[in-house]
Amino acid sequence: MEEQYQTILLHYITDGGEPDLELAYECGRQAVVEGTSVLQVIDAHYQALSDVLSRAETPEDSMTIVQRASSLLKEALSPFEMTQRGYGETINVLRNQNEKLTKLMEEKSELLTQREDFMMVVTHDLKTPINAADRCLSLLLEGDFGALTDTQLEVLSTMKESNQRMFTMVRNLLDAYRYEQSTPVLHMFKMDVGQTATAVVNNFKLPAQMRDMTIKAELDTEQPNMVLGDANAIQHLITNLIDNAIKFTPDGGVITLKVRRHEDSIKIEVSDTGRGIGKDEQSRLFQRFFQAEGGKKMYTGTGLGLYLCNQIAAAHNGTIECESEIGRGTTFIVTLPSIRD
Repeated sequence: MEEQYQTILLHYITDGGEPDLELAYECGRQAVVEGTSVLQVIDAHYQALSDVLSRAETPEDSMTIVQRASSLLKEALSPFEMTQRGYGETINVLRNQNEKLTKLMEEKSELLTQREDFMMVVTHDLKTPINAADRCLSLLLEGDFGALTDTQLEVLSTMKESNQRMFTMVRNLLDAYRYEQSTPVLHMFKMDVGQTATAVVNNFKLPAQMRDMTIKAELDTEQPNMVLGDANAIQHLITNLIDNAIKFTPDGGVITLKVRRHEDSIKIEVSDTGRGIGKDEQSRLFQRFFQAEGGKKMYTGTGLGLYLCNQIAAAHNGTIECESEIGRGTTFIVTLPSIRD
């Protein structure tokens, strides 16, 4: 009986549905007929529940699991509650188990908070040495310490690109935490997205050139592309999108950034000629820590770049979506409310 009930519970937590509730009730009725103790049913329930909770990633996931499991257990215990012998025993056991479960969830939530606080401190402290290294590499590449050979130039350029990527990863970790805690400090002013986009594209000219890539910006120059936004946050969003495009596009490919006005909005489009993303993965692209299978094989990363892009777009009352097809490249489209200059 225990194995049967655990199977029902696991399926209901995953998918939900009336059939599983009916199966749980039937399982409880069968237990009453066979003289099985209510304690055995509850024990089977909490064994399965503990297994599922151990795999939950967030307190919100744990709460959803507990709520669904509670509904199923209520159905399984209904036949016992109809008998004199089971009612009092059920109430006492449930009260004790709920107290234990509440304590477990509080402890898990506290551990998650401590982990996030630790990550914020670490990533914040990492920014200073990475910035210092980037400045030194820039001075070397600019020839401030003497002329460089072609080999030295190539090595230092590779080091600078890697250092910039590390800085982006650290910044993503730090900013993701701030957005999740609803504490991002945004300085909202009128800004021309086209100017910011052009600056970002210029920053990526060297990394693109090293891989024989073409990177270009196509702007709607008939009128300013004005939004009310935080310039640093919008720059970070565009940087993440272009960085992703360069990472997942083969050497010799083309990266195109477009900024254009569409009715009452400004659209930012970043397109590449990479391998593309499958339909089954597109719906999860903006989830925390998600990485497409193709990306895992090519590069290591935090899986926070697109998640953070979604957070930044939402903070500006905008949206982000993906259009992609395997073998035909990928386009990310950010839509932000426009304002008049």
